[in-house]
Amino acid sequence: MSNNRLTLSAFTLTGASALALVLAAATSPALAAEADADAAVSAPDSAAADAERSAIVVTAQHREERLQDVPTAVTALGSEQFAVGGLGRSANEVLNYVPNASAGTQQHGRPRWWIRGVGAGQQQIDLASPVGFYLDQVYISNASATGLPLFDLERVEVLRGPQGTLWGKNTTGGAINVISKRPSLNGQSDNYVKLEYGSYDNRIAEGGVGATLVDDKLATRLSFRIDDRDGRFDNLYTGEKSNAISDSVFRGQLLARPTDSLEALLSVHYRRYNTDGSYWTTASYAANGVVRGGYAPSTDINDISTNAPEWSANRQLGGSLTLDWTIGDLTLTSITGYERFSTRGAGDSDYTPLEISRTYTKARSRQWTQELRLTSPQENRLSWILGLFYFNEKIRSDAWSAALPQGSVPALAGTAAAAYSLTSFDHKAESGAAFGSGTFAVTDAVKLTVGARWTREKKTLDFDRLAAPNAAAASWSNYAQWWNSYTGTYGGAGTFSGDLSKTWDAFTYDVTPSWKIDDNNLLYVKFSHGVKSGGFNTAATLPVALVDVKPEKLDAYELGYKSQWFDGRLTFNATAFRYDYDDVQVNVVGPNPGAVGGATVSYLQNAEKARVNGAEFELIAEPVDGLNLNLALGLLDAKYKRFQVRNGGANLAGARFVRSPRVTLNGGISYDLPLGGAGTLQLAADARYTSRQYYYVTPQDIVSRYYLTQKPYTLTNLRATFTTADEKISVSGFVNNLFDVRYLNHALPGANAALGVTGDTVAWADPQTFGVSALYRF
Repeated sequence: MSNNRLTLSAFTLTGASALALVLAAATSPALAAEADADAAVSAPDSAAADAERSAIVVTAQHREERLQDVPTAVTALGSEQFAVGGLGRSANEVLNYVPNASAGTQQHGRPRWWIRGVGAGQQQIDLASPVGFYLDQVYISNASATGLPLFDLERVEVLRGPQGTLWGKNTTGGAINVISKRPSLNGQSDNYVKLEYGSYDNRIAEGGVGATLVDDKLATRLSFRIDDRDGRFDNLYTGEKSNAISDSVFRGQLLARPTDSLEALLSVHYRRYNTDGSYWTTASYAANGVVRGGYAPSTDINDISTNAPEWSANRQLGGSLTLDWTIGDLTLTSITGYERFSTRGAGDSDYTPLEISRTYTKARSRQWTQELRLTSPQENRLSWILGLFYFNEKIRSDAWSAALPQGSVPALAGTAAAAYSLTSFDHKAESGAAFGSGTFAVTDAVKLTVGARWTREKKTLDFDRLAAPNAAAASWSNYAQWWNSYTGTYGGAGTFSGDLSKTWDAFTYDVTPSWKIDDNNLLYVKFSHGVKSGGFNTAATLPVALVDVKPEKLDAYELGYKSQWFDGRLTFNATAFRYDYDDVQVNVVGPNPGAVGGATVSYLQNAEKARVNGAEFELIAEPVDGLNLNLALGLLDAKYKRFQVRNGGANLAGARFVRSPRVTLNGGISYDLPLGGAGTLQLAADARYTSRQYYYVTPQDIVSRYYLTQKPYTLTNLRATFTTADEKISVSGFVNNLFDVRYLNHALPGANAALGVTGDTVAWADPQTFGVSALYRF
């Protein structure tokens, strides 16, 4: 029997057995009652403190529940992992601790969110990620706005698998729920300030200060994080440092309780994020190391060589108003959200000192959302949530590209002819949804949860592309501002336009029977149907690529087991799942025989069929006081079953999903060493193993195009933290990537025999880095 058939057979058998157990428990209340009684007898009174310690509370189902009681796969990261543990430079870091998940990014920019093989097919501003990102319950559509640093938090919850009922349509992969630390109405301030210094002159300051203005009525909290890092790379062509980062975020909150039945929270945040210099370089497959035009790039991962300026300036402003109103035994919640993001920047898009291609971009997005929820008491035999949701987004984007005449700007002698293009579009999206979820307690131990959501969405695109028909037609009046001083003519296949409009209806739902065997053991089976929005290929450079893509549809079957042992000292959770995936939105980049002249085209298109099988195991243990262990294993097999590239392209059936390694393994250990009256020294280490993964659906060639794949690697981090006896001061020293592992954050296909290009573009991740931090609580 093949491995795939064996996996499927085991999953089917286990799922059938679990469903039989749930149904058996539903028809035998006595069995459930007996199990509860046995648990009550066997649990010693001395275990109460341990049980309380392990009772992590989450809001994954829009209610406060113990993590171990939630019948879905959730990983929760607590506030100490951000305040002391070093997390938070970018939101993408949270997925480093989640099995079968990753969110690789460069600098602190747009994360590439991937959970269980499900992620965005293309990194364009108007294409929503299938992993929903929520900041204090407000959905943020523009993924470029989801890389903001995380600080002064209560926790982050990562929900795996489709969450299309309570969390919305764009959650076929899962949802990330970021929960800020709220103001306190009772004088509990939780004030702190933190300073950190590390490699590349990295300077970080963050803090949070709260105050109760009127006891039990009015409180406020102000938080900030400032992160400045000098350039890591040496630009061998200009002689300057490259890749400097400046990232500052400020957040203010005001919490009011005018009456015992009404609570209002106003939250506003502002981000200023700038970068200076490139992190991209090229890598050659040729024996002589040449990529093109006689240029051979350095093989040092800390070197780049570009001639065109590269920088970005990003601004983000957002906020929310959350109202919770108690009406009898019901709760009415209103969440109004607003988010605005703008970006402007220049780049060297050939990533060499040759004058082949340079870019200038300017884009902005604006969204507002409104959600209403009516929630019943959780203790009722039938508890439910009903809601309405509205979303409105507008995007304006302008992107210029050019190759300037040889000799007009500093560059090595090259072969590219002069060229120019301007791609502009206005994109609008509007959607409304009605949703509901109910949980019926068949017995005290057996519950059935059913949820549904209906969504209607309309998207429009006004797209225009202007391009010089040939090199002779291209001219400029000012090379220093080439993007707005073009004086040439337009024409040819690269000049085209289109107005597209689409309306889609989506019905998403889930069914989850669960059996709480006792207070420490939960078994559940979940079926969910998720849908991710359709869209348009706004990266089109030829008319043949200006297309719409249909919504993705995913049917997920999940079997889960959650347990705690030894008075809460050991937590073990396991999940098995299968996805049947239709109309997967995939990005295909490369020479296409159906395009004009066989040119390289970026295609965003639907792959007809795909399937995913996988499993996840999470373990947290405290075998003795002060010693903490955690382990998370993810197993994944994700392939396309039917996938024909548009316009005469290749048949990619059998290709593997991108950024979907077969194995991810996270492990960590920490030990608190008491130092008498002086305080405590915590020694901690963690490691993450990632098996081979591909960055593109084609080519997946580990022999001749190995830069488009990342071979297996392991990252190891160390941290030592001294905390004073009164817990007011914590001082840490840390080393990340302890063994200086060389690995790729990302890659771009560039090799093209027709153009004499013998290499691809790569972004090398950070080597070993280290630093120190000090945290003061007051």
